[in-house]
Amino acid sequence: MEEQKIGAYKVLKRAGAGGMAKVYLAVHQDVPNLKVILKILDDPRLGDRFRQEADKLALLDEHPNICRIKHFFNHGEDTVIAMEYIDGVTLDDRIKKEGTIPVDDAVRISCDVLDTLGFAHAKGVFHRDIKPGNIMIDKKGTVKVIDFGIAKSETDPNLTVAGTACGTPAYMSPEQFNPSAETDYSLVDVYAVGTTLFVMLTGKAPFEGDNPFAIRDLKLFNDPPTPRETNSMIPKDLDAVIAKSMAKDPADRYRSAEEMIAALAPFHTGGATPVHTPPPAVSTDDDSDKTIATPPPATPSTGKPGKSKKPLLIGAGILAVLAIVVMAFMFSGSGDDPTELVDPGETPEEPVTELVSSTGQLNLGITPIGDIYVDDSLVGGSTKSVSLTTDTGLHIVKFVNLKAKVTTLVDTLYVFPDQTTSRDYAFEIPTEPTPKPKPSKTYGKVIVGSKPRRGADIFVDGSQIEGKLTPYTIEKLESGRHTFRVRLGDITADSTITVKAGQTHKIIFDLDL
Repeated sequence: MEEQKIGAYKVLKRAGAGGMAKVYLAVHQDVPNLKVILKILDDPRLGDRFRQEADKLALLDEHPNICRIKHFFNHGEDTVIAMEYIDGVTLDDRIKKEGTIPVDDAVRISCDVLDTLGFAHAKGVFHRDIKPGNIMIDKKGTVKVIDFGIAKSETDPNLTVAGTACGTPAYMSPEQFNPSAETDYSLVDVYAVGTTLFVMLTGKAPFEGDNPFAIRDLKLFNDPPTPRETNSMIPKDLDAVIAKSMAKDPADRYRSAEEMIAALAPFHTGGATPVHTPPPAVSTDDDSDKTIATPPPATPSTGKPGKSKKPLLIGAGILAVLAIVVMAFMFSGSGDDPTELVDPGETPEEPVTELVSSTGQLNLGITPIGDIYVDDSLVGGSTKSVSLTTDTGLHIVKFVNLKAKVTTLVDTLYVFPDQTTSRDYAFEIPTEPTPKPKPSKTYGKVIVGSKPRRGADIFVDGSQIEGKLTPYTIEKLESGRHTFRVRLGDITADSTITVKAGQTHKIIFDLDL
């Protein structure tokens, strides 16, 4: 859509585009100094998904560090969101320009981000893609958290679909690559803030790889490095704070955004007191069409009681909610970075790896046969292959054959929306050792005699040849070493020879009396 006017707004320029939204810099036709960012949704099918998240996202607009909604409307068949224009740069651009951020400033930015996340977490909303590209700093130095495009509320059923992952791999926590119903996304956000602080202080990500899977494996099987390994000027105590926030095991991290703010306070000259008022308790009267927010306690900055909220009509609240959600998914789907609003045409270097709740085809083959599991669920028993439709994202596949040399094979596969992922595997089955063939028997001939007297009994290997006396010819005796004996009355004589195949041997015993 390239027209000069969109609703009541005059388009100044195209500021960006992506897979789900077009982005424009515009001004209100009646208020020329009111600059806004217009995002036009490309895919109307996402409308229902926006509404599902509306209730949990509505109040996020209250926080001063979240990009605000100005207007939400339809323009013809297009859904349009007018957002606050932020005159500034992303933290990612600042890091690229400066290399590293001074400790005090980096901690201040981190505390502002954590304060924003703590506000969202209290309302059951989790960002899940905190990174420098989603943090803006305006010309006054105010931090703005943007792009709640893949944020989820704790009541969203899609949040806990096993094997569904989303985020930017360099900033994702280990458990985020294969989430489950038990995944605590507040700790996922804490991990991402710790990683962002690491990058601000060192200029590089703690884990780097050629592809998302390499980064995933590094995070799953290795403890993160400490920032002091790259920048020795970082205080040791701050190094420990970052290490705790990025602990591989979620149980070892700070338990909340507020707890991490408190840990960072000693490193920020201005202190690390949250700037927002704690979320008020909300009570709903089922017999009324209004939702009333109870007055908040005194704010940290003034110490004065907060002003009580006036009743808000549900209709107005939902309108704001839908606006926020539309903005969220437009950011996520398009891959736009607010930097484009200042410097159009720049492409973010760390695109969001977003796996929405769609499906793909998974084809698995195993040789010779085995039991096949996907995410610990048996999908085929004693079979050579299975084909199934499954959620997009990362899945753990397992094959079992108790007769194999290695009885269990495990792999992690990435299923893309509307695409087929095929993999073939093979067990190594040990073979029975081949018995060495027994050599065929060979024989030789032995003539046994005695002198001067004949008629002696003959023994071969201790056994008498019944009824045979010397001289006697053994026509067929197995080749090999044998012991012969002859006996005449009380006289005996012994001899040992090696019988060779196909040869004739002669043994004459001397029985001289």
